Amino acid sequence: MDNLAENSAKTGGSDLETLDYLRGVKSSTCLLLPMTPSPTQLDFKHPLSEEMTEGAFLALNDDSKIVDLQCSPDPCSGDSSSSADSNSVVQDPVSAQLINNISMLDYQTLSKNGDIIGQPEICKLNGSLNVSNRKLPHFVNWNWGIIRKVLLWIVVSGLVACTGAIIAMVINIPKECNPDLPWYQGKVFYEIFPASFKDSNNDGMGDLKGLIKKLDYIKDLGGSSIRLNYIFEAQNYPENYYNTTSLLQIDRSLGVLKDFQDLVTEAHKRNMGVILDIPVLSMVETLNKYDENDTFVFSIDPQESSFDATSAAIAYWSRAQNVDGFYLKNLEKFVDDVNFGKSLQVWKQILGYGKIFIASEEALNMAKDTSLTVLLSRIDLIDVHLDLQKGINGLKKHIDSLVPGILWDKPHYPWIQWNIGNVNSERISSKHQNNTLVLTALELVLPGTVSIFYGDELSLGGLSENEMEGDFHEHEHIHNLIPMSFNGKDNVDNSPASILPWNSKSVLEPQYQNLEVVRSLIRLRLTTPTIYLKSIYKEGRIQRSMEIRETEGNLIVIERWFPRRNTCVFVGNLGNTPITTDLSSMFYGGIVIGSTNMSLVGEVLYLDKVTFEPFSAIILKLEK
Repeated sequence: MDNLAENSAKTGGSDLETLDYLRGVKSSTCLLLPMTPSPTQLDFKHPLSEEMTEGAFLALNDDSKIVDLQCSPDPCSGDSSSSADSNSVVQDPVSAQLINNISMLDYQTLSKNGDIIGQPEICKLNGSLNVSNRKLPHFVNWNWGIIRKVLLWIVVSGLVACTGAIIAMVINIPKECNPDLPWYQGKVFYEIFPASFKDSNNDGMGDLKGLIKKLDYIKDLGGSSIRLNYIFEAQNYPENYYNTTSLLQIDRSLGVLKDFQDLVTEAHKRNMGVILDIPVLSMVETLNKYDENDTFVFSIDPQESSFDATSAAIAYWSRAQNVDGFYLKNLEKFVDDVNFGKSLQVWKQILGYGKIFIASEEALNMAKDTSLTVLLSRIDLIDVHLDLQKGINGLKKHIDSLVPGILWDKPHYPWIQWNIGNVNSERISSKHQNNTLVLTALELVLPGTVSIFYGDELSLGGLSENEMEGDFHEHEHIHNLIPMSFNGKDNVDNSPASILPWNSKSVLEPQYQNLEVVRSLIRLRLTTPTIYLKSIYKEGRIQRSMEIRETEGNLIVIERWFPRRNTCVFVGNLGNTPITTDLSSMFYGGIVIGSTNMSLVGEVLYLDKVTFEPFSAIILKLEK
């Protein structure tokens, strides 16, 4: 009995220690002890539910509601090892820490019969929220179902948007990365004598209104700018168009100023430039008042201008009428003038940024020393005429003398503007009718800008020899200014003229089948940097990108190259007999990308033994 009492005393002491510990950790450990008998079925409720928050939890030190925590003798008096294990769970520091963490979750401790045996004292859940009054945070009552759907929608939408942006970027990646050049470099100009181009009122003479109607024809051909020959008031215009009486007035037979303004507006709507031929009548006067670096205000009103005629005209047409550039006709006659250099400087300042001057090859060849230096820095294009007067070898030498030449010395020097016909030259078809298309293809593969004289795309010729012999002096300056011919969809707005054209028709019939060939060759040029770029700029030096290869007879071979681009080769037979040759020592072969015979485009051509038909040309793209 004494032993039993002693054991009971010991057991009672242990329970008191356990109760003290439970009071310290504010939670019962009886449910966690491994040897504790299973309790009866209890009705557990979530501690954060509204039902459980109606009243405050009981604290462990509330003696009136504490249930006896002692285990019954039978289960608690099991073997000593179980008791020892239970005590070890409580007394072990790690287990105690675990129990303490569980108690901080503030779950209610229940007795066997479901009574509440304790409530934590005023505390903070997770160390921050005061839950003594058991009020739930507002976010607990939020509609989390809708919130989750909204968040999911936002995330999915963001992913879809990112995917769409990536796809758009991939689609919009440029398929080609061509150098960005000024509007006049590497392009194709279309030169027009307006009085012979398109008649809008059936008076027998072309006019500006008629030209407006044909801007789409020029744009479709590939022209990026139009150059108008001699539109100024002159005595007996157009026969004596060169006898200009005023550089500030349009000849009345072409229209009025409003017609010209409409022409400029319509051309600019189509991203086309407008360039005027302007005769240089004088140099700038009283230069002692201006320095080349001065900025001055210049009146665009012809009546108020105190400058010379040429300067006044440049200011009026460029500033007031928004013309994009001028061909300075007869400039070569003034290269020895003491005011030549300063005149070009003043004119360029009047002209403004983004507009151009064109000068002839003769002006370039005649200018010396300071005049040459100023010309190279103030002129944007040098007009070079190609012909066969000295034969095919003479044509090759002419091109070789210019490429490379002085124009390749510095990057900012003028580009070449090539042409095979212009207002001052005989039409190429007059003497070399069958070669017109070949020469057109040739000029379109040369580095620089190209100018096409109206009608050359149709192989129009000049006046007949009979008319020329009848009165040579009368037709000396107009023998090549024959009326333009349109056909098919390009002639839908034509109506029968009641008055004959002011000049006679071409001695040659227009070759309308050539039109599509010229269009394709221009399109090829404008989309192939290897062809239209002037040169290669590398390590501070200008390097040429063209070479005329040595060939015999009437065959001409031109090679064009550019870094990281396919090499292009032009082969033209300017003779009247077929030429069979082996060019494999120069080039193995390539794909035909342009030809005077469009049926060949797209074919693979090997140059080991190939025959070139008379008056034909092909352009090959070699593999890298």
